[in-house]
Amino acid sequence: MSLVRRSLRLALAILGAVLVRVLARLSPQRWCPPAISLRLFRLTSEPASTITAADLRSRLPEGGRRTRTDLEYAPGSGRHGRFDLVLPDGPGPHPLVVWLHGGGWHFGDKADVLPYLEHLATRGFAGAAVNYPLAPESRYPAAPRQVNEAVRHLLAHADEYGIDPSRVVLAGDSAGAQVAAELAVLTTSPGYAARTDLAPALAPEQLRGALLFCGIFDPTGLDDSSRMFEAVLESAMWSLTGTRRWKDSEVCERMSVRTHATAAFPPTFLSAGNQDPLTRRQTPPMALRLGELGVALDEYYPGDEAAPINHEFQFWLGTPEGAEAFERAVAFLERVAG
Repeated sequence: MSLVRRSLRLALAILGAVLVRVLARLSPQRWCPPAISLRLFRLTSEPASTITAADLRSRLPEGGRRTRTDLEYAPGSGRHGRFDLVLPDGPGPHPLVVWLHGGGWHFGDKADVLPYLEHLATRGFAGAAVNYPLAPESRYPAAPRQVNEAVRHLLAHADEYGIDPSRVVLAGDSAGAQVAAELAVLTTSPGYAARTDLAPALAPEQLRGALLFCGIFDPTGLDDSSRMFEAVLESAMWSLTGTRRWKDSEVCERMSVRTHATAAFPPTFLSAGNQDPLTRRQTPPMALRLGELGVALDEYYPGDEAAPINHEFQFWLGTPEGAEAFERAVAFLERVAG
C-alpha cells in the first residue's frame, strides 16, 4: 500500500507540474482573478510538497527528539492558527527556531517543514513550524500579524514548551522567508513597527538570527524570474494587495524587506541555488544590502552550469548541496543561538 501511495503522489506531482506550466503560459496574473488562479495553482502544487516532506522524514535518525503537532496559538483560527513543536531530547530550555513554510503566500503547511525541524532537533534546537493565513482567503498583513502572535504565544508559554525565550531565530523558505524577514525588520526597526501598527512580540535582544532559504525580499523583482514563478507569485501579490497594479501599492512597498532592513537586523544566513528563478533579483541583492549595513552574514549559493541547483534545494538532504546547506545552517545556529 505504501508503494501505491508513493506512486500516486509522484503521478499527482508530475501532473500538477504539467498543469501549472500550461496555466503559466497563459499569464493568468494579467487577466485571471487570483481567487481562481491561486486555487488552481494550490491544487496542482501541494503534492510536490508532500513528496519533499516524505523524503526528509525517511532520512530522520531514530530518536533524539520529541514532537507535538496541531498545537493552537490562535484559537478559533482553524488550521491557520496552529503550529507543530519539536524538542531535542534532554533537559531544556532549548534555543528556538521559528520556521515559516513556503508556498508563494497561497499554499503550504507546517507539515511541509516539520521534518526539517526534526532534523535540527537532533542537533540541539527546538523548532516551531507555524501555519499562517494564506491568499486568496486573506490579504496582507494577515500573515505577519498572525505569525507575530504565534511568536508571542511561544514566548508566553516558554516554560511549558521547554524553550529559551532569550534565544530565538526566525527562519523560512521561499515566501516564508519573506514573512520571517519582515518580522525581523518589525523587531529591529521601531520606525517600521510604527508604520505597520504592530507591536513586535520579540525584543531585539531575543532575536539571535534569521535563517532564510530561497527567499523573496523585493516583490518588484518577481517579473524577472521565470514564466511560471511570475504567474504564480504575481497572482499572489495581486491577491495580497487587492489590486492588479500591486507594484504601485503601499503593501508591496511594506513587503519589500530589503529596503526596510537596518543595521540592527540580526545576523543572517542566506542561501539559494544558482538555477532558482528567484535568486538573481532576491537573495544576492538582499545580501548586498545587509553587507552595506554591516550585518553579520553567512551565504551559500550552490550550483553551476554543469550541475544546476533549483528552488528549495535545501530540503533534499540526500544531495550533496542539501546536506552541505544543512551543516552550514547548523553551524550558523550554533554560533548565534547555541
